[in-house]
Amino acid sequence: MEALLTGISNGMDRVFGPPLRAFFHPINDLFTPIPAAWWKVCAVALFLCAIIWVFTLRKEYVNLDAPRKGPWHDLRIWTVVALSPHIAIYLWF
Repeated sequence: MEALLTGISNGMDRVFGPPLRAFFHPINDLFTPIPAAWWKVCAVALFLCAIIWVFTLRKEYVNLDAPRKGPWHDLRIWTVVALSPHIAIYLWF
């Protein structure tokens, strides 16, 4: 199974690798000098800003088509649940 996955990965790298590397090379060169700690802080700040922004919206606006009014149907809470793994990944890896 691992040989199959390695073959698929190598094949995708041969097909998609050169154009993607050419496209992202200038962006990678721009961000390479920035230490990893800074882009991690920026990424976590971006996710936290999204969470804060969602809670500034009116509850009625966010939950316009919610079937019920309970907390399980509040999309603002689900935003926190959905973004928490992303924040954890950036903080620990």
